[in-house]
Amino acid sequence: MYKREHKKLQELQVIQASNFLLLSKLFSNLTINNNFRFHLPMSSEKERKLSKINFNLKKISKYTSNLEIVMESPLTKKDIKLNLRIYHEAKLAEVTRFQNFHISLLEIFPTNLKFGFSKDERLQWNSFTKEFLNLCLKEGRSIETFIPSWI
Repeated sequence: MYKREHKKLQELQVIQASNFLLLSKLFSNLTINNNFRFHLPMSSEKERKLSKINFNLKKISKYTSNLEIVMESPLTKKDIKLNLRIYHEAKLAEVTRFQNFHISLLEIFPTNLKFGFSKDERLQWNSFTKEFLNLCLKEGRSIETFIPSWI
C-alpha cells in the first residue's frame, strides 16, 4: 500500500515540476508580480473564435507565489479558473483550486471522502494544467503587436 502511494506522490511531483518549467517559459520572471494575457484559438476551421487567457501572478513571500489563470471562452458561458501555488526553491507549481469544483459539489452531495476529494483528483488537476500550459505555449497568440518602433 505504501509503495503505491509513494509512486503516486512521485508522479504528482514530476507533473508539478513540469508545470513549473512550463510556467518559466511563459513568464520571464516568476518571482515578481505580473499580469499578462493572450488568445488561444478555440474553434473549428469554419469559425475563428478566440479565448482570452489571463494570468495574474502575485508574490506571497520570497519563496512562494500565487498564480490565477482565467480562461474566458466564447464557447462556454462560464470562465474556467485555476489557482496555482508556485514554490520557487523547490521548483514546483501545484494546483490549489480548480474551478471551485469540489467546494460546490460538497454542498450538494454529502460524502464520506476525506476533504471531499477522490483519490487521484489532485493528480488529475495537475495533469490537466500541464496539458493546458503546453497548449498555451504551442498555440498562444499575442493580443497586442510588439513590433519595435525602429522597424
